[in-house]
Amino acid sequence: MTTVQEVPELLRPAIEKYRDEAEALGRLPEELVRELVAHGAFRLSTPRDFGGFEASTAEVLDVLSRVARIDGPTAWILWNMNLGFISGLLAESRAREVWAPGRDPLIAHSGKPGRLVAADGGFTLSGRWQIVSGAHLAERFLLAGVLTDPADPGRDAGRYFCLVPRSSVTVLDTWDVVGMRSSDSNAVVAEEVFVPQDSIFSFSTPNRFADRPAYRLPTVHLLYPGGAAVLIGMAQGAVDELAALAKTKTTMSGGTLAATEAVQDALGRATVQVAAARGLLMAAVTELASSTEPTDEQRAALRGSIAHVAETARTVLTAMYTAGGSNPLYTPSRLGRIFRDGMAAAQSANLSAAQFALRGRILLGEPAGVPFI
Repeated sequence: MTTVQEVPELLRPAIEKYRDEAEALGRLPEELVRELVAHGAFRLSTPRDFGGFEASTAEVLDVLSRVARIDGPTAWILWNMNLGFISGLLAESRAREVWAPGRDPLIAHSGKPGRLVAADGGFTLSGRWQIVSGAHLAERFLLAGVLTDPADPGRDAGRYFCLVPRSSVTVLDTWDVVGMRSSDSNAVVAEEVFVPQDSIFSFSTPNRFADRPAYRLPTVHLLYPGGAAVLIGMAQGAVDELAALAKTKTTMSGGTLAATEAVQDALGRATVQVAAARGLLMAAVTELASSTEPTDEQRAALRGSIAHVAETARTVLTAMYTAGGSNPLYTPSRLGRIFRDGMAAAQSANLSAAQFALRGRILLGEPAGVPFI
């Protein structure tokens, strides 16, 4: 039986075979998707009750970072679509329908809020969600909506997440970019889509599986750190690529890049930087998961480690690109693509440097300024 730790290497042949085609298509080819499904890549956080690995958050982050060393956009899609933990937040009957035996539901999500209005038997959801990774691949979407009171439309009554079928929304081809092309991060539009009560939840909804180790983290943190794991894996991928390139690329003096002190220094520094950032992220997740009553300090520490990953990744990606000389300028360059993909991924709002200030406010005893759920 396959273990979660084996997944990245099982996926490597297919990812390496199809990643150039994915770049050209702007989405993952069907053949690659079949391989991802066959090896359980979309069931990392799914409970064993529904055939999943029920992996801890630390294990999921490890898998994502290792897949990202092979290909960042593929890992990014796996992060955005590994939503098995929501089976404990939806009504049980709905969860059993979605995670029917033998199925790996492909669900893409966006946390940017649309407009949610109460209706008989449920709600209606409207909005436009930009940059929904895996948009063409998804069979369903998990879309955020802010509930408004019809009697007072200006009053924010809370953010909820709605599971809706693909047939109820429209996917727009808006993803015309130079980095993370194959992440298929297109826009999704919904116009007064009905959402039944059993298909909606908030991050404060109790998880039926909360007594299990894999789901002890606050719900938001079961998903939030994944982007950082992907990005640090991409930075490591750039280190790997420069190290391989340096052994064959010659300098003007006739030697190889590997023999130059500048490249040796760049690789040495980058290796330490990546390991330190990864270690800080994993330590913050582990501490939060081990706490029976997570503190604001622990949650802010995780947010700070995520921002540190983004800052570190940018530094490493730039250093590897610079040390590669003219090679990363060319379209076929693997190092060039990793740089473009990584810098694009680092622009994600989830990785924003604004989280450093959040960490500082907590240390100063000031209000967090954002909800900790």
